[in-house]
Amino acid sequence: MLYDTHMHTSFSGDSDASPLDMINSAKEKRLAGICFTDHLDIDYREEPHLFDLDFDEYFKKMPQIKKENESPDFWIGTGIEMGLQPYLAETHHAITRKYPFDFVIGSVHVISGYDPYYKSFYDDKSPQEAYRMYFDQVYENICAFDDYDTLGHLDYVVRYGLKYFGSPEADCRFDDFKNTFEKILKHLIEHGKSLEVNTGAFRYGMSEPNPSYEILKFYYNLGGRNITLGADAHEPKDVAIGYEKVIPELKKIGFSWFNVYKNRHPEKISF
Repeated sequence: MLYDTHMHTSFSGDSDASPLDMINSAKEKRLAGICFTDHLDIDYREEPHLFDLDFDEYFKKMPQIKKENESPDFWIGTGIEMGLQPYLAETHHAITRKYPFDFVIGSVHVISGYDPYYKSFYDDKSPQEAYRMYFDQVYENICAFDDYDTLGHLDYVVRYGLKYFGSPEADCRFDDFKNTFEKILKHLIEHGKSLEVNTGAFRYGMSEPNPSYEILKFYYNLGGRNITLGADAHEPKDVAIGYEKVIPELKKIGFSWFNVYKNRHPEKISF
């Protein structure tokens, strides 16, 4: 009864994957369902319009794909991954009100106009300084915009800090950011939001998901129980990547279920 609710297709500027190929991969891996969450990153300055989403085409094709490939044993949802920036909150609200998404991931990819995906983001700062900027802006974003269902890859910035600087220089020392993590996680809990467990980290050679198990334990100890699962796949082979590693660890922490959002309402799925 596992689902992958974070994946990208050719509707996203960084993927060439066919939706049908993603569906077939999920079925081969015996998932119970998937949700497409193609990118929208407005005002993406490094590569302008790379992550614009053609909503008219998206909602023309996805319902037909769902109709032709869904079954009682396999659910297909249509969602979005929104790249949050505080000044875009009203624009994002207008989009979520207009279109019938099943699921909205709120992610932070851009900090003060720059994506930590690119090494230039780190040129004038240490990894730890970059991380602090990132986590502070995550908190600012979730305070500015509330119409999302799960917070995507909370420590996204660490993927690329480790890529460019390696360990231990770019290790994310939990205690350095504990106070900010606490603010973020308490905000999610108080506002009924989920925290995404993103296994895409394994594509980058990381040994833990985003966020880390330490952050997930902290969330659980604060009373957080709402999580979502997604592999952030951009090609079929990565659908549900790392699930076999992550789920036993989530159960050790204490999690016994995860959320799948359908028509913006969470359904609890037991592990």
